[in-house]
Amino acid sequence: MTGFQVLLLAAVLVTCAAGILDYRTGLIPNQLTYPLVCVGAVAHVILSASLLGSAHFGWILLETLAGALICGLIPMALWRSQAMGGGDVKLLVGLGALLGPAIGLRVELYSFMAAVVAAPIVLAHRGVLLATLKRSGALFIRPFRRSKNKENLPPSPEGMSELRFGPAICAAMAVVAMLEWR
Repeated sequence: MTGFQVLLLAAVLVTCAAGILDYRTGLIPNQLTYPLVCVGAVAHVILSASLLGSAHFGWILLETLAGALICGLIPMALWRSQAMGGGDVKLLVGLGALLGPAIGLRVELYSFMAAVVAAPIVLAHRGVLLATLKRSGALFIRPFRRSKNKENLPPSPEGMSELRFGPAICAAMAVVAMLEWR
């Protein structure tokens, strides 16, 4: 097994644990995400340096930091608008640090694709699809509104619905691992 395959396997295991925990509890704990960010970054640097040589250490370190930063930009914006949980953001940042920006972004894209496919089905099954669509519309236009009237306030609690993103990240990581395994 190559070093890259070890990274892929570690990413699959962590995202499976995160997906299960998120599905059951609605939380992805810091005890899972912080080590992924820190250990993942170190593992990526060490394994990449062993393959490419220590002469490329600076570029490898830059790639690791870029992976964490780039893979965290969109999730961080979604977190600030209360459309994504903090555990999801930290998990995607950790995957970017562990796998680099190209594969980290692929996992992120596939995660959003999985959520887009699964969300209407899950919400329709719960009977809250229309209310959730109204809330999503309000969240989308909130940053573009300047007025302080009641229309700019968050929607009522009955229009809110929660969809767990951890299982989508898990499914996406499994697909990416299968595609990248060589």
